[in-house]
Amino acid sequence: MVESNKEHGEGRSDVVVYDSMNARVAIFEAKYSRKLEDLEKDCQKALDQINTKMYAKEFEDSYDQVLCYGI
Repeated sequence: MVESNKEHGEGRSDVVVYDSMNARVAIFEAKYSRKLEDLEKDCQKALDQINTKMYAKEFEDSYDQVLCYGI
């Protein structure tokens, strides 16, 4: 199942992909890069946001594996 946060600023990640059969969930936070050389920095900003806002915390008890991606 895929869940998308269409409304920004609600304290949730942009996209969550649930794999209940394998007890995994993937969290995606997307950022926009204006220049190719900023891509890595902006991906890190996305990962930092996942960590700072603790998006993964709500899934830790229900899933064996929580994967976080900054894109």
